[in-house]
Amino acid sequence: MNLNKLCNYVQLKLLNNFTDFTVDGLEHIPPKGPLIYIANHQAFLDPSLISVISPRKINFIAKKEAFKYYPIASLMKMYGAHPINRFGLDLTFFRWALKILNNGEALCLFPEGTRSNGEMIKGLPGIVHLAIRSGANIIPIGIKGTNESRGIKGVLMPSGKIEIKIGKSFKFEKSKNALHRDDINSILKEIMNKIAELLPYDMRGIYR
Repeated sequence: MNLNKLCNYVQLKLLNNFTDFTVDGLEHIPPKGPLIYIANHQAFLDPSLISVISPRKINFIAKKEAFKYYPIASLMKMYGAHPINRFGLDLTFFRWALKILNNGEALCLFPEGTRSNGEMIKGLPGIVHLAIRSGANIIPIGIKGTNESRGIKGVLMPSGKIEIKIGKSFKFEKSKNALHRDDINSILKEIMNKIAELLPYDMRGIYR
């Protein structure tokens, strides 16, 4: 058993033993081909949840600042995380992500770019460029309940009722053409609304 599978096995055991953990919509995940999971983000626990429920190995991104701390960095690398600069155009990440998708693999992104306080915040445009350039299937995911399992402790000792809803896949026509700002904003709103539709109204934030 490799480290990724071992982490998923242990995490699922923790979830089943200490939380009321439910998943709906697994049938929407395509078994092969380039795939981008997108989800709302409240806690450190969120990436491992998606890794646990996915029938496919996932590649993640995480803010590069988190890789400064050995325990967290080691855990994230086990899950296939890649560091990213959130405060500018990170071409290294973009090339890496396109390579992952061009190889027919799965990638997970949290378009908000950081953890929220429970209500969705405005998404970042990086997901738009990646979706258009790759033409990959996109799977929206709504995560509810991880606000009770905040911090790294929440990964090791999750609690409460955690619900995951997986929406139907969608995608955009693949293109290398530059996008106008209005087009980017429009596509970003469409993408974020797909996540919001899977959450209770009071968690949708600016996407109510």
